[in-house]
Amino acid sequence: MKKLILILSSLLVGLLWAEPSVLTDTAAPQETQAPQSSDTTEQNGIDTLFSNATKNNGAVVLEHSNTPSHLYIGEIFPLTLKLTPTDVASGNIEYTLQGEEGIRIFSQTPVRSVKGDAVYDTFYFLVQSNTIRLPDITATATSTGALSNVLAGISFNASPLNPPSTYANVLADSFKVIDYKTTAYNQESNIVVFTVKATRCNIATFSLVNAIKQGFESKLPNVAESTMTYYAIIPNSEQTLDFTIFNLKKNRYESISIPIIVDDDAVSTQSDLSPTDARHTELKVGAAAIFGVICISLFYWRRSKWYLYASVLPLFYVIFALLPNSNVCVKKGASVYLLPIKHGTIFETTTEEEKLEVENTVGDFTKIHLGNNKVGWVHARDLCSN
Repeated sequence: MKKLILILSSLLVGLLWAEPSVLTDTAAPQETQAPQSSDTTEQNGIDTLFSNATKNNGAVVLEHSNTPSHLYIGEIFPLTLKLTPTDVASGNIEYTLQGEEGIRIFSQTPVRSVKGDAVYDTFYFLVQSNTIRLPDITATATSTGALSNVLAGISFNASPLNPPSTYANVLADSFKVIDYKTTAYNQESNIVVFTVKATRCNIATFSLVNAIKQGFESKLPNVAESTMTYYAIIPNSEQTLDFTIFNLKKNRYESISIPIIVDDDAVSTQSDLSPTDARHTELKVGAAAIFGVICISLFYWRRSKWYLYASVLPLFYVIFALLPNSNVCVKKGASVYLLPIKHGTIFETTTEEEKLEVENTVGDFTKIHLGNNKVGWVHARDLCSN
């Protein structure tokens, strides 16, 4: 009995001795760690919520990729925008541009390039005054309707030019005369017609200083490459047609000189510079004739009738092209144009109804030989109905 009481007493003492250890080793950590775990979980949940909202809102981040450092009045300059993220920005983007000063947009549709890190859209603007301000720009992703940040415009000054007396009022990265021709206009003057290709150029402002009369026969303004066909009536005492442009790449003035070599074919210069160049017909006739002769030679050499058959079509074309030109009736008071272009330059008016030789037809225009040995174009409305 005494042994039993002794054993029970030892167990009770052991339990009382172990209880603080149990409370310290197990309960205490729960009291200190539980609040920390709860706070951390709550904070992580909030962070994850906002992180997901940022990733899934489809917004576009807009920033300048380049801003001009120095500009001239009359210059066309690029403004490139960087848009991220690429997967959203590579879709259709609509821009709102407002608040610009001293400039006007030259190309409504931006030129786009997509790189690994972003989408780059480039607008082109024309500098119109000394003090300028870039526009405030906002982009909208049309697929989601999400707006970008507002990209604030920058203000700075553009430099005016101090041009020479022969300045033709254009600035360009390149400006090249690709074709020209001169004919007698009357006893005192000649007419020069020339075509030009230019890059980063507001070609519509081109103007010569000393021409008696001048104007565009056609012009196609474009940032990448502008083209124009221009005419100028100048005194026949001039040996060259000289003018100056400002080269933006070289940052200096560049002189251009067109030699005056009068063609005896009077106003045929217009056809030579038109899209339906008469020389093309001559080349076609020559090529067809050579091909026909080769086919006939092969027929005699190899005695194969297929070579003879092959020569028929090109020889037929040569005969057709060399047939005398037909005549057409032109009304009295008909306008004779330099080029077959709507709203083109009228250089002469017929004084009476007459039948004239036809050389070519382009659309509604007919190329005719006038009685004074000049060549021009008349519109279909000025041809006799009978």
